[in-house]
Amino acid sequence: MSIPDKISISRMQLSDMDAILAFLAENFPDNPRQSNRKFWMWHYVDHPNSHPGEIPIWIAKSNERIAGQLATIPVELNVGSTTVPAIWILDLMVDPEFRRRGIMKRLVLEAQKQFPFMLATASTRQHSAAMFKGLGWTVFSRVPRYHRPLFPGHAVKEISRLAPVRAFANIIFAPFRPSKGQMARASTQVRPVTKFDSQFDDLAEQCRRRSPCSIRHSATYLKWQFEDQPLKKYEVLGYYEGNQLKGYVTVFFRRASAGGFIDKAAISDICYHPDFASKVVDILILAALDLAVARRAGGLVTDVMDALLEDRLKYFGFWPIKSEIEIMAIGPEGNDIMYDPSNWYLTRGDSDISIFEDPNL
Repeated sequence: MSIPDKISISRMQLSDMDAILAFLAENFPDNPRQSNRKFWMWHYVDHPNSHPGEIPIWIAKSNERIAGQLATIPVELNVGSTTVPAIWILDLMVDPEFRRRGIMKRLVLEAQKQFPFMLATASTRQHSAAMFKGLGWTVFSRVPRYHRPLFPGHAVKEISRLAPVRAFANIIFAPFRPSKGQMARASTQVRPVTKFDSQFDDLAEQCRRRSPCSIRHSATYLKWQFEDQPLKKYEVLGYYEGNQLKGYVTVFFRRASAGGFIDKAAISDICYHPDFASKVVDILILAALDLAVARRAGGLVTDVMDALLEDRLKYFGFWPIKSEIEIMAIGPEGNDIMYDPSNWYLTRGDSDISIFEDPNL
């Protein structure tokens, strides 16, 4: 098949939606959620940082055929003492028939004209990191991953199907689970969050003092991600002193197997007031563990960049495990603090790691 030479790059219009959904269905046949209209609308049009008529996607076209796309979510990025608009790249895809023509580079450069601050993650097995480096991006860290085994008999599919082996694995691991006494510390001042109110905005402002670089977690952003996301349910627990919110943790449970077993849960997001740091972090971690143990999840996992959080996760028995996820960024000159991982506060929910987890409803 001959391919026309002319490729146009532009920001997507809503009139392109049917063509984009068809492109995604063709290129992600094993992940129908990518091309689900409701999920797509929530993801890109209903995002609280998306302005009307400005879909955060850039597309490459050959005549009217979609040749590739750069899909992002807009975020509010705290860099030092300022907050700037930025985009987080979620998906960069070029149709196989149009590859090796520089389309990926052109898509990234076109988006960068409007958003000088950009972020992305990539697996070490992917080739895109080399392309980003060639465009001046900095790959500055792998995203640390931590795992806490809880009910190993539920974590491995082959074992969970065999009742005697499953029960034995869970029994011998019982001494290594957190004790009820430990988790009782989290019970009195932690309660389910039923509404992302203005206290979450206040907490987001306080959290700017905690680290030079972070994504702003406003109330509307949290509602969009953890309340409005189609076909998913998140458990959000808030830590309160009196009626004042001092931190929260969001836990996601995978859908139970046919036998009723949950192989894994994840701390998708965790946030703490900088003036009450160690105390709040400990209580939030214990609250997440308490919930995961109550649901008899095989294990609890999280991805996080923050010295205090990482230290306390290790204290509570989380193991650092190998992560192939690299984080990279680009910004205007004079923003080198972005490229030092020690400056960052980053959670699993900040990137596409949690957004693209399978639905649990």
